[in-house]
Amino acid sequence: MAEDRHEKNRAHLVQLVNRAQLTIEGVQHVENFDDDAIILSTDMGMMTVKGRGLRILQLDLESGHFVAEGEVDALSYSRKRPGKSENTWTRLWR
Repeated sequence: MAEDRHEKNRAHLVQLVNRAQLTIEGVQHVENFDDDAIILSTDMGMMTVKGRGLRILQLDLESGHFVAEGEVDALSYSRKRPGKSENTWTRLWR
């Protein structure tokens, strides 16, 4: 319960400098990452970062601070957590 209040009070900030350095505040955890995509769970929903040569430089889940570098092509939000909200059985029974 206290954790939920902390997340609601924490600011969500996205800063992209020259499409090369990405700083995000309000990151809960990293779902998946490779050189071409980083999938993050944030206070504002799931975020996908697409690009080339992406590398995570800093990650502090306690404060929600995240820094990555590389060539960023796209940032997008979604509401669902990939692979978490629907398991195989849920999809089969639809």
